Amino acid sequence: MKKLLIAAASVAALSGGIVLAQTQTEEQSDSRTSEEEAAQNPPDPRIIAEELRAKAKRIPRRNLAAALRAARDDRDDRARTIVARPNLDALRADLRRTEAEDSEREAAETRSLSDQSFTAAPRQTTPPPPPPGIRAMSAGRLRTAEAAEVERARIPVLLPAELRDRMKIYGMENIYTATARIDARAQLSISGTCNRVVGGAPETIAFRKRIAEGPRRLAGTGASYQISRNDFGVDLSFSKFGCGYVMTIECGDPGADPRCAADDYITGLAQSMILANPELAGGE
Repeated sequence: MKKLLIAAASVAALSGGIVLAQTQTEEQSDSRTSEEEAAQNPPDPRIIAEELRAKAKRIPRRNLAAALRAARDDRDDRARTIVARPNLDALRADLRRTEAEDSEREAAETRSLSDQSFTAAPRQTTPPPPPPGIRAMSAGRLRTAEAAEVERARIPVLLPAELRDRMKIYGMENIYTATARIDARAQLSISGTCNRVVGGAPETIAFRKRIAEGPRRLAGTGASYQISRNDFGVDLSFSKFGCGYVMTIECGDPGADPRCAADDYITGLAQSMILANPELAGGE
């Protein structure tokens, strides 16, 4: 197959050279003919002026600078979407790492219980927070998720571990959305996709560049993230495995509720995630 591809590329390159040479020869011949005709029939200046005005109308004046930059850089100034696939090797590596951490932690807890076998263990009133990182747990083991919705998504479906049994999931091939009611005063949603938007206005490109140059990192997952706020709550955007995710918390009183007013709660949720479709990475 590789040899066939190389051969095809060579034939294409050779054919392109032949076509280019033929085109140049024809253009030279046509050029001489056109020069002779032009000398006998000079163009009408009014027609030339009208053609230039028609071309000028195709470029909006307010976007003229951007259009010139795009032409100079040999690129399209319009934003476009590229459909990408997740980095499954990186996903498997993360799962192996957290599995090793869990095994080491369980062994340490077993040794600690053995050492304390003759003393009463203290009662724990609240469950410990989920350990940071990404761990596999299929949708069939979650209380409110529908496995059929998760199966539609061919990208890593990540959910906050703390709210995993409250999530309702809606999946498509390259995107998913999950929602959960935190309590009477707050709710959460998370969406993910591997589609990427490239190009666009210079201001948009500059904004994406600033984010890429100085990202903050989530503990446990190591994902780069950004936080922004609006009238309803707070958004946390992060990238992982070549995909982009946005987690949103909406609060009844965003200015007073610490889950929306501060960063700690939403970053804490993003640091401990469940992979609801581990079969994507060859698990469960």
